[in-house]
Amino acid sequence: MTSANRVDRRSLLCAAACMVLPAISDAAERQTALSRPAIKAVRPTQAVMVCVARAGLRLVAGGERGLIVFSDDNGRQWQQAEVPVSVTLTAMRFANKLEGWAVGNMGVVLRTRDAGATWQRVLDGRTAAELTLKAAQSAYTAASAGAAAQRLQAPLEDAMRLVSEGADKPFTDIIVRSDGSLLVIGAYGLAFSSTDGGTTWTSQMQKLPNPDGLSLYGYASRFDEQWLLGEQGILLRSAGHNGAFTAADSPSTGSLFGALTLRDGTLLMYGLRGKVFHSGAPGEPWATVQTPVDASLFTGLQLDDGRVLLAGQAGQLLVSGDSGRSFKGVGLKLRYPFSAMAITPDGALVMAGSRGLMRVERAELQTASESPDAKGKST
Repeated sequence: MTSANRVDRRSLLCAAACMVLPAISDAAERQTALSRPAIKAVRPTQAVMVCVARAGLRLVAGGERGLIVFSDDNGRQWQQAEVPVSVTLTAMRFANKLEGWAVGNMGVVLRTRDAGATWQRVLDGRTAAELTLKAAQSAYTAASAGAAAQRLQAPLEDAMRLVSEGADKPFTDIIVRSDGSLLVIGAYGLAFSSTDGGTTWTSQMQKLPNPDGLSLYGYASRFDEQWLLGEQGILLRSAGHNGAFTAADSPSTGSLFGALTLRDGTLLMYGLRGKVFHSGAPGEPWATVQTPVDASLFTGLQLDDGRVLLAGQAGQLLVSGDSGRSFKGVGLKLRYPFSAMAITPDGALVMAGSRGLMRVERAELQTASESPDAKGKST
């Protein structure tokens, strides 16, 4: 499958979910976006927001054109952060209350050391492409000749194409491992790691069993397992925190956009057309879970009381009280496509999506009941 025919997570989040943003195709415009700080927004919480995370007691959210905002009062009021780029941000994670990372379009990786108030660029698509080419050239040279070299010819050509195309591909997620190392993944199989907090990066694309370059969208860990998932249901598994990823049998032929590990060890994966898959323990077969929506699911979390929430393209919030074995719709006062959620320190829910940020009060979550329009369909 050619790259032109593939659909990455940004397209699904921004186009299918009515988050259409202007494409930046000109190399000069891309260079400007990578070096131009995010503009000050008049109503930043009403802009397209794609990711939200907790940094201690602080909430931090990011979205279109490099916009990042933070809140110290449980998501009621927000301040805009200082960001050195103006590209759309797609995912955000914190290692602790101060240090965090965000990734986005054009291969951008940002780092903060002050709980999201200021950010620095530590990687972009140009450097990522150069690292990929360097790794591919090294592997090809080491193979010398014969069948091994022939197998590495295609990856080398792909890396050369990455360099020629420039910074035009998004990262979709960043993983902060328990040992402090980082892994960023993205469109067309992009994957890079860092062991020094994002100062230096190494291409991992040759080490992943992803010969077709399918886009990687999400990550999960369970006990000593790690999982990468993405386009066309690709599923990669590592048996240890630093072990090599191998291809795993996937429960889906449709794209998987996210995964959630519950406190009881259950692993849920969710994605295209409202599909959810359930595994109660390592080695347990995947079971398909029926949901009341057929629109793509992009985000999920578990509440303190054990209930599980999922949300996505239909603008509907789903809740499960049985560790993800069944779901029902939750009535919301306002519905629009959602791409991320986070629990506030006071137990409320902040949802990020195409119309900005929305706070759902704790009382609404505690009294969640089936919505009269629970059979919501995709648009």
